[in-house]
Amino acid sequence: MTRTGNHHSLKGRHGTIISRPVWGVLSSLLVLAGCNGVYDPKPTELESMNVLRDLETVKPTTGVGISKPDIYVAPPSIEEIVVTGQPEVKLYYFCQYHSADDLVTLINTQFVQPLLDRKGAPMPAIPFTISTNPATEQIIVTCPAKVQAQQILEFLQSVDVPPIQVRVDCLISEVYADHTLDWETRMEIQNLFGTDVDLSGKLPGAALRDLARSSFGMKGGYVSGGTWDPVNQKFVVDNPGHMVGVLVDMLQSRGYLKILMSPQLEIVNGQTATIRTEENVVLDRISTIDPATGNPFMYPERILIVDSLEVTPSVFADNSIGLKTAALVSSKSTPEGVKQVPIATQRKVEVSENRIRLGESLVIGGITKVEQRAVTRGIPGLKDLPLVGFLFSSKDFEERAKEVLFILTPTISTGGIPNEVALEEIRRKQRPIKQEGIFEQVSDPFGSKAYTDLVEEEATRAEVGRIQAEMGRSEADRRVRSLEGKLAETSQAGQQYRERTMTATQKQQAVTTELTAETQKAEAAEAAKNKALAENKAKMEAAKAATEEAKKTEAEIAEWMKAHGIKPKEKPAAPTPAPAPAPPAPAAPPAK
Repeated sequence: MTRTGNHHSLKGRHGTIISRPVWGVLSSLLVLAGCNGVYDPKPTELESMNVLRDLETVKPTTGVGISKPDIYVAPPSIEEIVVTGQPEVKLYYFCQYHSADDLVTLINTQFVQPLLDRKGAPMPAIPFTISTNPATEQIIVTCPAKVQAQQILEFLQSVDVPPIQVRVDCLISEVYADHTLDWETRMEIQNLFGTDVDLSGKLPGAALRDLARSSFGMKGGYVSGGTWDPVNQKFVVDNPGHMVGVLVDMLQSRGYLKILMSPQLEIVNGQTATIRTEENVVLDRISTIDPATGNPFMYPERILIVDSLEVTPSVFADNSIGLKTAALVSSKSTPEGVKQVPIATQRKVEVSENRIRLGESLVIGGITKVEQRAVTRGIPGLKDLPLVGFLFSSKDFEERAKEVLFILTPTISTGGIPNEVALEEIRRKQRPIKQEGIFEQVSDPFGSKAYTDLVEEEATRAEVGRIQAEMGRSEADRRVRSLEGKLAETSQAGQQYRERTMTATQKQQAVTTELTAETQKAEAAEAAKNKALAENKAKMEAAKAATEEAKKTEAEIAEWMKAHGIKPKEKPAAPTPAPAPAPPAPAAPPAK
């Protein structure tokens, strides 16, 4: 056996026996080599980066260009069927712009609900049966007759029209500022002309209205024969009868708050849209001063901060819009008072009726408020002394101003933007921050590469825009050439049509001329006929008049002869006309 240092190794005839420490080291190496996948951080980092990259990717929306089935755009149908021996008519109507429930409510109001007669009694209503299919926004109406179904169809086509969509841009601005200035004097003089003077706490400043003010501010002055105890807020006498202490506590504070909220809503005319955000915040409240330490005692309090906007637009026929609005804006960071501790504030505006023209802005609420307060305390006469008067006085001054403005701008909206534009905007806002390694930080300590990457990205975007513009121009040129070809074809077809129309016009004119001539001839013949009829009528009237005159003369002669006793002569009888000869008998047919 050979000893070497503190380690032992044994050699035999068949090999070497390894000592225990060496065996332990080899065993550890083997274990670590077998667990290489557990201790290697690279797979974990790569997997984490892959997951984050996959989740941060804004994927495009699929199925944007898919149109509705043809059955939804087909015209309404009216079918006549027979159910249990009774004829019925069914109307199938797919809603186009309004929901089936809204249209059914209108049908029930206009057709189904019974009307009242002059005496107030309900009149019998027509038995309609109305059903809806929410999955397809379809209305099925069962009527007793076809004419009633046609009336309901005409009513639906009159009311189911595209609604107007309104976009309301709201701008809510709040500005708040606060300025405070105060001081107070603490004075204690022992054995002044045999009298002790103690003005500590007799001339308070802002601490009188705000207990926490005593722990703020800058305290300066002169103390002899004693010290100032900041915990108990008083002078401690070290040399009785000879202590002189003058302490002036001064504090000036300024604070401001600016809030700008600009929500945007898309609303269908007559509907209500609401946007609301809530934030449950924790504010520290100061209750009192801890008597043991002299510090203010603070406790947390949870407060709900709500920002909301509720708008109901109404578009009228005179191109104006009415907005029923309820706006609420809250803040948790308003600095208030001498200690400028944030407080929670809330501003609310409600407007039930107004009118505004399209494209104009309406200031529906404006609140401007300015507050000033100042309190001066002191010993009469001494507080007015020059230079040293402030030692015998105190002052509490505060000025605050706030303004709240609500501005609404309604416009007619198209209802949306292209999906590609929306995705590009989301990608721009959600673009991940590039994490730089140690090598990048060392090689580029001033961050110039980030600026270079930004410039290159802008240049790439501009180049992509230029290429897209070129492609759009090429497409436009191609469409122009195609339209020019179609225009030439249309012009040629139009010329041929004009030629055919001209030939047909000439033929029509010839036929019209011939018809006119024939019409004129017929009119002349008709005029001649009418003239002859008029002449014959006139002759007949004259003959009739002459006959009547002759009869009248004969009657007068007969009357005269009767009066003179003259007997009238008898008129000879008229000869009897001979009978007409009989027509000859027809000849017999020849024998065959």
